[in-house]
Amino acid sequence: MRVLHVISDENIGGAGVLLLNLLRHFDREQVESAVALPRGSNLRERVLAEGIPVLELDASCDRVRVSAVRELTRAIGRVDPDIVHTNAAVSARVAGRLHSKTVVYTRHCCFSTENDDSLPIRVAKGAVNRLFCDRAIATAEAAVADLTRSGIPEEKITVIPNGCEPVREVSETEKTLWRVRLGILPSDFCVGICARLEPCKGHSVFLRAAKMASDVMPEVPFRFLIIGDGSLRRELERTASLFGLGDRVIFTGFQADVAPFYRLLRVHVNCSVGTETSCLAVSEGMSAGLPTVLSDFGGNRDMIGHSGAGYCVPAGNAPALAEAICRLAARPELAEAMGCKARRRYEQNYTADRMTSKLTAVYRELCAQK
Repeated sequence: MRVLHVISDENIGGAGVLLLNLLRHFDREQVESAVALPRGSNLRERVLAEGIPVLELDASCDRVRVSAVRELTRAIGRVDPDIVHTNAAVSARVAGRLHSKTVVYTRHCCFSTENDDSLPIRVAKGAVNRLFCDRAIATAEAAVADLTRSGIPEEKITVIPNGCEPVREVSETEKTLWRVRLGILPSDFCVGICARLEPCKGHSVFLRAAKMASDVMPEVPFRFLIIGDGSLRRELERTASLFGLGDRVIFTGFQADVAPFYRLLRVHVNCSVGTETSCLAVSEGMSAGLPTVLSDFGGNRDMIGHSGAGYCVPAGNAPALAEAICRLAARPELAEAMGCKARRRYEQNYTADRMTSKLTAVYRELCAQK
């Protein structure tokens, strides 16, 4: 099967990491891949490093644009794929249908019903989605409702949670070097969040909880790591200073290799207040054997389920988040037990191999139908 993956991301976000995981784990005797992405995208070199051909696009393809559809029609003609697999690239779905190709669409986000479009817009989107999609991949059960509201029938939806590679082991020497660089002591109790610094990720909740936990347990040497970068960086730095957390909060900025940071943490946190389905950072944290505290938004609750791998707290509830962090800080044996369960949860549900094998089965089914 030949598959053309089309992605509109210029930076390396969750969809880009997910695509790289797929490309690394496909059985290339079964799935032959090519990738179309925006010219200058940061993903380009990483895709090429996997030995996958790249087609660079000049026109933005996230929405339906005549120039983008025309360019993608030419690209599809050159690759001649059996399947066009798109992310947010709506123009690619249109171009794929113009070539009579099988079109697959992955939904990475879910939204509150309060954010629903008006009825005319929903009707228009529904018509487009029904016409230009043979199969929709929901990355969590929570995304299914979004897809059905967008007009895609349930029988066309397959749930495949995101999978990732396990966080690599880090030597004691490397951890020591990072501790020195960050000003962290081996005895510090490090709590971290790894996410883009954008409103939907809930970093302000994380900082409020950090303040509360520090006040409730002043004897614990808490350090709070914010791993990532984004538009809220300066605002969050000001908030940390206002809370008197300047010496406890560490902003690492964007990190291409997050393994050393996960290996320094004692607790991994997800504070999402929007869009989350099956968060790759949560999977990575679980693969590193970290107890997880996450908000109950979207697909987060399902990620730990009833496994005992961590705590699920109400989205936006800083006191509940602080309480969970303090509970783990006060009971090391509980944190260790939860970390072991988190690792098992990852191995059973969120590996890249598991995700890739499920998607390959969908490809085979669609090609057989064709």
